[in-house]
Amino acid sequence: MGLSSSSDRERNSHLVNTTPLSQLSVTVLIPAYNEVDALPETVAAVLAHAHLLANLEIIVINDGSCDGTAEAAARLPVRVIHHETNHGYGASLKDGLREASHDWILIIDADGTYPIDQIPRLLEESHGYDMVVGARTGEIVQVPLLRRPAKWIITRLAEYLSQRKIPDLNSGLRLFRKDVAMRFFSLYPDGFSFTTTITLAMLTNRYRVKFLPINYLKRIGKSSIRPIHDFINFTLLIIRICAYFKPLNVFIPPSSLLIFLGFIKCAVDYHHQGHLGLLGVSLVLTGIQMLFIGLLADLVDQRMKM
Repeated sequence: MGLSSSSDRERNSHLVNTTPLSQLSVTVLIPAYNEVDALPETVAAVLAHAHLLANLEIIVINDGSCDGTAEAAARLPVRVIHHETNHGYGASLKDGLREASHDWILIIDADGTYPIDQIPRLLEESHGYDMVVGARTGEIVQVPLLRRPAKWIITRLAEYLSQRKIPDLNSGLRLFRKDVAMRFFSLYPDGFSFTTTITLAMLTNRYRVKFLPINYLKRIGKSSIRPIHDFINFTLLIIRICAYFKPLNVFIPPSSLLIFLGFIKCAVDYHHQGHLGLLGVSLVLTGIQMLFIGLLADLVDQRMKM
C-alpha cells in the first residue's frame, strides 16, 4: 500500500465532509478477544446511537476467543470475522479494514470502557476532518494507576518527536476516513500499537485530526495488556514512525548532543594533555555521521512525498 504524498493532500484539501448524518455511511469495527459478557451490550449500544446513519455496517472480529464470544457474536446483527488463534488487536482491525464496505470507519473496544453514547458527537465532528479521536481527558478517566507514568512518558515522547500536541495517543474510540487509513496500511502492527501508529502517521503527514474529550470507564473483564512489554514496544514504535516521517526530529537532537559533548571532551583533553583524545574525536565524528544519516533520511522522505 503506497503512502500519501503532499500532492495527494493538496488535491484532497477541499474534500471536507459535509454529508449530513442521515446520508453518512459508516463501518464499525469491534475487535473482541474473550468479551462474551460485554459484546452484546456494546453492539446494542452502537445500534442505538448510530441509528440515524444512512448506512451502518458492524463487523465484529473474534480474535481467537475461547469463552463463547464467537457464539455470542453469531447471535448478533453483525458481520463476524473469525480468527482461529489470537492474532492481536491490530491484526483484527486490519482484517476489518479490508472487509469494510463504507467510506468512514469507526473503531471501538468491546469491553465497555468507552462511552458509546459519544458516537454521535464523533460523527457530527467529522465535518472537515480526516480523523476524530475520542480523547480520554474527560471528567471520569479510570486508567489504572500503574499505567499512568508509562502513558505520560510515551505521550511526551510522541509530542516531542512529532512536534504536535497529542491529548490521547492511543484511544480505541475514533472515526476516520478509510481511504486515508489505507495509505498507511503497511505500517500498522498486529498488536496494540495500531492506534498509536495511525495517530502519528496522520499527524506527521498533516492530515486533519480533531480530539474530543470523553470519559473512560472501568473495563468489563480482564485486560490483555502487558505493561512492561507494551511500554517498550510503544516507545520503539514511536521512534520508528517519527524516523519514517520526521527523521530530522529523531536524528538531530542526539547528533547535536554527541557533537557538543565531543567538543567539550576535546577541549578538556587539549587543555590538560596538549592533544585531542580519542573519545572526544569519536563523539564528534559519531555525531556528524548521525546528522548525515538524518539528512539522508529526510531527503528520501521528501522525495517520496513529491
